[in-house]
Amino acid sequence: MPLGETLHDLARALRETPLEAREAGRFREIAKLLHRLPPSRERDGLLAVAYLRLYQLLGQEEDYLKGYSYARTARLEAVRLLSERLGEGQ
Repeated sequence: MPLGETLHDLARALRETPLEAREAGRFREIAKLLHRLPPSRERDGLLAVAYLRLYQLLGQEEDYLKGYSYARTARLEAVRLLSERLGEGQ
């Protein structure tokens, strides 16, 4: 299924992608496409979720650090709480 290129399309793709190891490539592609969009709270929040999902799937610290950083930049409470909850489990 194509991901689309707008913030709305990518938010939907992120929301509809199951948290399963076989979907790691899809999460990486979503992050790559999000990086092409202009910076905004919404884009940064979606990037945070994409990287934090990758961290949940693969356990790579780099993904957690990127997700945490974007969560702080986005200043969206739900995303920040997700990053903190995952950080406590490290």
